[in-house]
Amino acid sequence: MKLFARICSTIFHPLIMATLGIFLSLYFSYMRMLGTEYIINVSLLVIIITIAIPSLGVLLLYKTKRIKSIGLVNRTERTLPYLLFFVCYVVATIFLWYANLRGMQLGFFIGGLIAILIDLIVNRWWKISVHMTAIGCLTGLIFVMSYMQYIMYTEYIPLLQVAAVISSGALGTSRILLRRHTIGQVCCGFINGFFWVFVSCMLTTTLQYIQ
Repeated sequence: MKLFARICSTIFHPLIMATLGIFLSLYFSYMRMLGTEYIINVSLLVIIITIAIPSLGVLLLYKTKRIKSIGLVNRTERTLPYLLFFVCYVVATIFLWYANLRGMQLGFFIGGLIAILIDLIVNRWWKISVHMTAIGCLTGLIFVMSYMQYIMYTEYIPLLQVAAVISSGALGTSRILLRRHTIGQVCCGFINGFFWVFVSCMLTTTLQYIQ
């Protein structure tokens, strides 16, 4: 079971969720009409900003002995990496704005920014689950896309929702099995991500339609 938990924690790593969210919001929506090449190019830029740069930053912090574990197991070592993640999300949000992706995609990143900021603040006293915050953001995106009928192919809606719920449950169970978090920390992390992305996407998409 612990092997499964480690695999699950790796597959659903927080850094991957941003790219996955952008890809899903483009590929399963009317934005797909812009072409596969466009979706791939945007996704690659998001990968560089939210995966490659933060990963190199954490590795540098580890090499300079600012942190003792690349996995950020110790709560007190998470402040600098979280700040790095936050800055990278800000850069990605600015990129989306100038790329004219100011609806669902922008809302996803703004909600993620708020969730990361809350994790950063709460982490000073309590080890809230960032893994669950990230997958909560992704689940919130899928459900708000479904609610606002943003998904072009309606037959995929229940499949995406079920996949998001099962993945969230598997990840939350994994974090508890590995004794990285308590049930409370897992639940609060998920709610934090889900709520802010859902609300933010609702606002940005509504404002986009009004304009």
